Amino acid sequence: MKQKNSISAIIVAGGMGKRLGKEIPKAFVPIGDKELFMYSAEVFDEIGAFNEIIIVVPETAISETQEKTKHFSTKIIVVAGGKERHNSVENGINVASGEVVLVHDAARPFITKELVGELIENYNNSNYSGIISANPVVDTIRKFDGNLCGKTINRDELISVGTPQIFSKEILLDCFSKIEISDCFPTDEAMLVQNFGHEVGWVKGSKLNFKVTTPEDIVLAEAVVKTGF
Repeated sequence: MKQKNSISAIIVAGGMGKRLGKEIPKAFVPIGDKELFMYSAEVFDEIGAFNEIIIVVPETAISETQEKTKHFSTKIIVVAGGKERHNSVENGINVASGEVVLVHDAARPFITKELVGELIENYNNSNYSGIISANPVVDTIRKFDGNLCGKTINRDELISVGTPQIFSKEILLDCFSKIEISDCFPTDEAMLVQNFGHEVGWVKGSKLNFKVTTPEDIVLAEAVVKTGF
């Protein structure tokens, strides 16, 4: 069991909205009456448990992000993103004051205070280097070759990984410093720390905490907002 540590929240909002067919950064695509990134940012602010909320955005969006979050109770730090997602996360970690960092994708707007609390509690009560949120896979999953269906994979052994994810800042920074010797760039922080021998646990997430990636996802997100999420 770990001692209670100070925590910094990092919202990764550096991507562009190309797959959404938008000319603006994805995190600034409007869903309902506010931008995508504001949903998770407001939840983190309401939680009130973080040293600061670090929002990583394209350099051209720094001033706008500062303006939209100036009323928050929690300290806000806005930094520019990098070429790849892992570069953006590292940029955020480099300005974090907490001993622990909780990383979340702005593209998952429907995070809840309950899930964040469960993630923090499980991290503090475990010996793992990190804890992620994920959901058991319920669909039949197959490999494929072109248009040919291949072998079915046992879904009972699979989880669909999302964010938020929580880790020791020290461990993450150490792993980022070694990333060039890794065989491939990590798609999330769990993959990064596992590549260097650290164990990662998981807690069950929420199906509503889906990632907005395509125009169809915007339709779903708008529907969630209309139901009064």
